[in-house]
This record gives sequence, C-alpha cells and structure tokens, in this order.
Amino acid sequence: MKPTSCSTRRSLRVLAVLALGALAPACRKETPTFEPLMLADGTVIPAATLARGYDVYTHYCASCHGEKGDGQGPAGSGMRPPPRNFHQGLYKFGGVAAGELPTDDALKRTLRRGLHGTPMFAWDVPPADVDAVVQYLKTFSPRWKQESPGAALALSDDPWKGRAAEAVERGRTVYHVAGKGNAGCASCHVAYLPRAELAALTESVTGRKVNLANADPYTALQRDSDYSLTVDAKGEATQFAKVLPPDFLFHRLRTVWPQDTRVEGQPYTAQAQREDLYRVMAAGVGGAAMPSWKGAIPEENLWALAYYVQSLIVMHDTGAARDLQQRLRDSKAQE
Repeated sequence: MKPTSCSTRRSLRVLAVLALGALAPACRKETPTFEPLMLADGTVIPAATLARGYDVYTHYCASCHGEKGDGQGPAGSGMRPPPRNFHQGLYKFGGVAAGELPTDDALKRTLRRGLHGTPMFAWDVPPADVDAVVQYLKTFSPRWKQESPGAALALSDDPWKGRAAEAVERGRTVYHVAGKGNAGCASCHVAYLPRAELAALTESVTGRKVNLANADPYTALQRDSDYSLTVDAKGEATQFAKVLPPDFLFHRLRTVWPQDTRVEGQPYTAQAQREDLYRVMAAGVGGAAMPSWKGAIPEENLWALAYYVQSLIVMHDTGAARDLQQRLRDSKAQE
C-alpha cells in the first residue's frame, strides 16, 4: 500500500471538515419549549428548570438512556444491565419501598455516586444541574403526575454496634432460613453453607427436615424483571430483561463499594458500607424480585443481615472466598 502524500492527507482533512460542517445543521436541534410541570404531590416544576434539565440530560444522559428517555440510546446497545427506560417510572434504588416512586434525594444520590460495576458513572456536575435533570426525568413517565413519591425509609440505629461477631452469626441464619423472622435470601441468591450445615440449620430454626439431595443451592437462576430491553414506537416495553441475583463473593454490588475507596470524595468506611447494605435490603430493588424487608422482619435481624452480607463481600476475590467456594463445591460432589 502506497503511503499517502501530504497533499492528499490535507485534502482528506479538508473534506472531512466540510462534511461535518454540512451535517452539523441537521444534527442540531432546537431546545423544546416547556410548560411548568404539575406533579401529583402538588409540586410545580418551573419551565426554566425543565429547560435546564433538558440540556443537562442531552449532554450527559441521552447517549445511553436515549433522547426520548426510553433506554434506547446508541451507546446503551448491549449494555447489561440495560440503561433505565424512564417511561416506565421504575427505579431500582429509590430510598423507598420497592415499586414506589423514588425521593429526589435518592435520585440525586445515584447521580452523584453512579452505580458500582456498571457504565453508570458518578457525575461531577453542579448541584443545580443535578436538581434540574432529576426534575426533567419526571417528564418521561405519567406516574409522576399520578402518584406521589414513597416515604423515605429511615436508617435506624444499629443494635449490633460493638458486637459484630454476634451480628454475623445471627445474620447467617437470617440469610439462609425462611420464616420465623428470617429473610431466606438463599432461596434466590446462592447459599454459603455446605448442604449438611444448611439442612441442620433449617431444621434447628423451623423444626422442618429438608432434603437437599436433588437441590443446587450454589447456583443462582435468572429472574424475571420489569426492566425493558426493547420498546415500541411509543416507548412501551416489548421485551424485558432477566436479572441474576448477585453472588456476594463474586459480583459487584451496584450501591455498595469496597472499603477504603472514596465515595463522593469521602473515605468509604466499614460503617458506611454496612449502612448502604442496610438501605438496599430495607427498601428492596424496584422492578426486580428483591422485596422490601423493612417491617417484614425485625430491625435487629435486618441489621444482622447487613453484617452477614458484609462479611461475604469483604472476601470478594480473596483466598478465603476461593476456599469457601471450594468447600461448597466439595459438599455438592459428596452428596
């Protein structure tokens, strides 16, 4: 292949600039005109705020979430999890009971922090822009005109402070056993006890004998979700995503970061990590099979569950995690 001459390269650059200049007018769109938006809770969003939110959304969000807010942006194709379709009015981490509309604070928290392990980055933009884009998102779904946001779930006092080992032991039961004030998380997520220990623990708590001979408690199965993958011309979902409950020894959690990193410019401590675990367990995950546990089990058990899951995620990608996984595999092979 002959090298390109300087004059040829210069001509190509000129043609490229001319082509881009010719396309630019077609690509530019005028900012739409907005009217004030009346929400179901009586709040009125000024038109100027919506116009500013539109500009912020177009600059930062539309490439993944789509110009129409339907999750069909050009950069979002093939992403897992898929970009949120705002037409549905479904939010995973809303700071409220799963399925309710989120609080503004929860939405802003997601924008400031991002979602760990996903292409949803933390956006370092001025607070006024964060507020404006949060308000603009409400133009996509009629739910905001029909329903008020859910009540924010408060972070209760940690009853296990100074007794972490006891909390982990209690949480181990809360996680693996269903009923009697326990959550039974292992029915969707994987179990972290060998079969014999799991059967013995279940019997000791519930009085029921369980036969795990034909069960595989160490492999999570995909679950149905309400999150759209594809949409029709109106932005209505035509295909829904499957979700895999995370394995806490393997997967990154969306709203929980490794300890000793920095989140929102602050050191991310063990306490902060535990509180974030509590928040998502208390609220559940909107649009998924993860229910709200606050009020469903005692608070001391909910906090104990946070301690237990934390004891697993701190083992992520360590020799201890691999040793535990090997024990579980050996347990499966022996029975």
